[in-house]
Amino acid sequence: MIGNGPKPLAPSSGVVRSGVNLAHGPTLAPSSLIKGQMVEGVVVQLVPRLLVETASSVFSAAASSASHTLGERLLFRVLDADVQPPRLELLRSLALSGSLLAQQSVFLRSLLYRPNSLEPLQQWLSNASFRTKLPSPLAALLQSFWQLHTAPKPLDIKNWLLMSGLFSESRGQSTTLASATMGPAKAHNDLKALLKLLALEEGLAPEVKPLLEALHSSQIKGLDALLSHQLYYQWLMPWLDQQHVLITLAQTQQQHSQKQWSISLTHEGPDLGFVQINMLLTQSMGSQEAQAKLHFATDTQWLADLVNGSGYKLCATLKAHGIHVHQVSVGPKVGEEVKVKPEKNHTILDVHV
Repeated sequence: MIGNGPKPLAPSSGVVRSGVNLAHGPTLAPSSLIKGQMVEGVVVQLVPRLLVETASSVFSAAASSASHTLGERLLFRVLDADVQPPRLELLRSLALSGSLLAQQSVFLRSLLYRPNSLEPLQQWLSNASFRTKLPSPLAALLQSFWQLHTAPKPLDIKNWLLMSGLFSESRGQSTTLASATMGPAKAHNDLKALLKLLALEEGLAPEVKPLLEALHSSQIKGLDALLSHQLYYQWLMPWLDQQHVLITLAQTQQQHSQKQWSISLTHEGPDLGFVQINMLLTQSMGSQEAQAKLHFATDTQWLADLVNGSGYKLCATLKAHGIHVHQVSVGPKVGEEVKVKPEKNHTILDVHV
């Protein structure tokens, strides 16, 4: 199983070690797989059929056992999680050739392919009851850390990127920009350092460990993008009253040559409901100004009406910062679609518990 997120398949009580008896027990328990999710397993049996074990299940795969060995680690992508049994795609080593980190170790691969990396941290921050578990000094420290100015300025957003935990290690080196701007990572100015402090409190370590892994996953994804000459940063920033916004900044190699950036802001809370702002930002040739295309997705009708009725104010505000908006659109919230491009070196599997 990759990550502490949704489990690939529920355990099968009909599976017995050393011989692996599939004659008894349920055929398939309820699945909580996500389309596009990566799942890692180990080959535990070759005959009479290939069996693969994850952290929570053992399943048989419709693939030839002749091309595999006992103990071999296999990586799968979920193609369809809604059918019974779910459909998985076996990713061979060639499919991972674009990622140096994916081939280094199982742990790095699990962090790199973890879906919705920061979701555990988002859920933790949205649960106000966790503050009652903290000693008063730690609760006060967290409350003072997790706040933002009422009218944040561009510098505030830059500082929160540096305080996000993505750059904690580099802040220990005086020659880095993060260190020069914010100083060394401490509990009062770095999210990762704050979580490490909370983990030292008796009884909190089991709850905080998944949150640190969430940050590690986001860091690994950022590093993997840099190694591929791309850009990918995802971090959380305080928003409204003890709430947060998820920010994703990405740039492909092609976008880099065209001086483009993809920016996504996602927020869900009691005041605004769900809202996501996707922006494609293109820097003008020979100047510091930029053109932008924006799309708002929301499940709140009054917010959609507000955006539609006041788009000109948004355009005027961004123009004051050198950003010229060419297009603003508003639409409903839609489910995430993960497009999988079939390749000849992949195998489609039927999974049976």
